[in-house]
Amino acid sequence: MKKHSAGSGKTGIITAVLFLLISLFTSASAETRLMVVSDLHYLAPELYRDSSLFLQILRNGDGKVTQHGDTLLEALYRQIQSEQPDALIVTGDLTFNGEKLSHAALAEWFGTVEDAGVPVWVIPGNHDINTVRPVGFGNGLYYTVESVTPEEFAAIYAGFLEPGEAGFSYTAKISDDLRVAMTDVSWYSNQAETFGLFTPAHAAWLEAVLRDADAAGAKVVTATHHSLLPHTDFARDSFLMFGSESMLKLAAEYGVKLNLSGHLHIQHIARSEDMADAALGAFCIWPHRYALVTCRGDGKLQYEAKALDEAFLPEEFLQDSRDWFAGITRDKLTDALSGTPEEISLMADYAARFNLAYFSGTYRQDDTSWMADPACVLWQKQQDSGFWQHMQLVKNESAGDNLHWEE
Repeated sequence: MKKHSAGSGKTGIITAVLFLLISLFTSASAETRLMVVSDLHYLAPELYRDSSLFLQILRNGDGKVTQHGDTLLEALYRQIQSEQPDALIVTGDLTFNGEKLSHAALAEWFGTVEDAGVPVWVIPGNHDINTVRPVGFGNGLYYTVESVTPEEFAAIYAGFLEPGEAGFSYTAKISDDLRVAMTDVSWYSNQAETFGLFTPAHAAWLEAVLRDADAAGAKVVTATHHSLLPHTDFARDSFLMFGSESMLKLAAEYGVKLNLSGHLHIQHIARSEDMADAALGAFCIWPHRYALVTCRGDGKLQYEAKALDEAFLPEEFLQDSRDWFAGITRDKLTDALSGTPEEISLMADYAARFNLAYFSGTYRQDDTSWMADPACVLWQKQQDSGFWQHMQLVKNESAGDNLHWEE
């Protein structure tokens, strides 16, 4: 039985009852809907408030707007109320770098979501447990703060995961017809590592889960932090879990068609003959993606990646977040490019637009306007640039829809 760790007051009970009544009146379609988020990278505000050093670190990163974490969570809560999913699935990297204070604050927020009638299920990512040197920021300096052990992680998120095997692997039973195998492949035995690993222990656990679901006639979606299928050539070794072949074999044997992942920070769907791995873009990066997974009445699955509704955010927030992301790309390239100031500006703007499209999942390899752009001609003179090589790898990927998938 799902345990609630917070919010047992009268307001929470009334809200949950109202949500249940709404669900009863809208269940005629016999659909089950999951809302999925990944890579929140939440940092408790008291660990960075008014720190120019922290903002500079973010400016050197990949576009995270962690300085607005509470604003994003508030908007996500309103999005959840609007979507009314049957559950919220969170596929790891809950915190910025495993800070205990961040975990505690996030668990409290998950409690408000459950008070609204939406069960929350989580697995850790590579930034959550036994992390190396988690820090806070203040007075132009940074200082070491507490991380969490696996035991502390379990205690903090009690109610949002179940006791499991092979790390924090467990089954989230969403309905009689749908289960999510929350498969924890992150490695944090002594200290957190970037890679993910699917071990024989994972295989034994997952096979038992799939066998039980098969006997019950229930559909299974798997969820991991790391990729199950390779997504891009430049990210193949860094983001694909070790031992993925073993997990894919079990998925094929038991007819699993969809794996939900994160870690890439790029909205991207990898497809094989048998299944899809939907890597959700990082929620902390523009356009702040979440996904809806629908199990229809006929048992077929649909996946759709969506952007956080601007109506739930402060005015100009999405534009500012987009400009922040684009500015980071431009700033990293400007000093490394050669040419006149006007040429460098054109190339940097082109690269920013390219990254915005690629990270958000809207870049299409069959869109000829990218090659026809005058800035692309200038870029052809910069073939020693790492970003030029990155663009070529992306452009050579097979064209596909990275926002939608269905059986």
